[in-house]
Amino acid sequence: MRTRRSIAGRILPVAAAGALAAALLAVPAHADPDDRASAFAKACRHAGEHANKAKPRVIVTQDGEVDDMDSFIRFLYYANEFDIAGIIYSSSRFHWAGDGGAVAPFRWTGTEWVNQYLDLYAQLYPNLKKHADGYPTPAKLRSLYKIGNIENVSEMAKVTEGSQWIENVILDDKPGPLYAQAWGGLNTIARALKSIQEKYEGTSQWPAIQQKVSDKLVIYNILNQDDTLNAYIKPNWPQVKVIDNQSQFWSFAYLWKAAVPEPFQYTLRAPYMEGNFLNGHGDLLKQYRTYRDGNPTPGDDQNNRWRPDQNLTYDVHDFISEGDSPAYMYLFDFNGLRSSENPTYGGWGGRFAPNASGWIDTSDVNPYSSTTANQRRYPQTRWVEDLQNDFAARADWGVTPKYSRANHNPEARVKEGVDLTCKAGSTVTLRGKGKDPDHDRLSYKWWQYTDADTYAGTVALTGADGPSVSFTVPADAVPGDTIHLILEVKDDGTPALKHYQRVIVTVA
Repeated sequence: MRTRRSIAGRILPVAAAGALAAALLAVPAHADPDDRASAFAKACRHAGEHANKAKPRVIVTQDGEVDDMDSFIRFLYYANEFDIAGIIYSSSRFHWAGDGGAVAPFRWTGTEWVNQYLDLYAQLYPNLKKHADGYPTPAKLRSLYKIGNIENVSEMAKVTEGSQWIENVILDDKPGPLYAQAWGGLNTIARALKSIQEKYEGTSQWPAIQQKVSDKLVIYNILNQDDTLNAYIKPNWPQVKVIDNQSQFWSFAYLWKAAVPEPFQYTLRAPYMEGNFLNGHGDLLKQYRTYRDGNPTPGDDQNNRWRPDQNLTYDVHDFISEGDSPAYMYLFDFNGLRSSENPTYGGWGGRFAPNASGWIDTSDVNPYSSTTANQRRYPQTRWVEDLQNDFAARADWGVTPKYSRANHNPEARVKEGVDLTCKAGSTVTLRGKGKDPDHDRLSYKWWQYTDADTYAGTVALTGADGPSVSFTVPADAVPGDTIHLILEVKDDGTPALKHYQRVIVTVA
């Protein structure tokens, strides 16, 4: 049996030999629907409907760079999608606070801007909760904000309020996974783990504590912004899994023009940014930084991207950077892409391949660019138009007190289910359906996510531009091969929004 590693450390079977289905009966296209359903049942078996999953539990750590600020603004508009367990200020090799003595501050933007942004979130909160359930109260978010290890790059000697908070969350009785996101350095996370090690190593509880932490904690790392991952975490906690984004994040960062396919770049250019975010969308989005906008970042004297007389290849108010947003967009399971189930699946936060410590960002075939760099970036950039439109809708929510005056995502479903086991050579029909809360017209598109497949070839899709699609499982597919089919349901609202279903066909 072929297997893939899961995020919680368990082994997920890709195919189960005992789940083999009978051969498909030949049924004419005009046959009774019950006959077609019977034929499907004999060709494939499905795992049933997915139960409503708990919200992903997250701790955000960040270092106060301008792109952290913009990522945090977007994060607040999606705060209802998470069980937020901490908002922690850390340092990095780009930013630290100094210790008031020998260590001088470096590009330090201070810690008050987080409180300011939470106050501005409070202005939007009454409207946001009219458009979706689950938005945390401003008071709840304020209670989660803690200052961690900020004095110097890689400093993890001191126990801080932030490190203690992370330590307590790691050791609490809530089940995992717990996603600790490193938007900056990992030193506060490292200090929390070090405190656990110091308290329990050498005691009878240590093996159980090691296992608990290793099973529960998942680190999403953006770049290596200090030395603590390699110097402390990996050597001392080798079973803690790391989703390591070393390259893809750059495509949603400062040099996006070289990475994002031209057909999608309009969602990052000034007219789109001004119309959907910067103008008329409340005081929080007035803080959203863009290129050449004339808004310096106090304390960071090396950031010159705000200067109107520099960076002239970008227009005033072009998108600047949200290089840390993939850390939480990876967990956007509400969109139907199921990316958090397995990092190899891919979604709005990129796609990853297994490595010794977990996963590292990998490549998708890029139809817009053949360069190695842009192949590596395409797992992120292929979704830019969709994720920008989605954010634009939520920006509208924040300033729209009536549900009926904003757009909301449609809902896609597949009658046959989203996890199927089918025999090679069998013909399968999947019946998709969409509904829209705003009664918008819907369009449909099916496509094969070949980069996420373990089957090496392609399948021919019949009816890919409609709700239902048919295909034949290739005869050369071997047991355990997987084929990922994506259903996109798109509304005609403003902005146009999508919802997906990912159907994973495992060959029996």
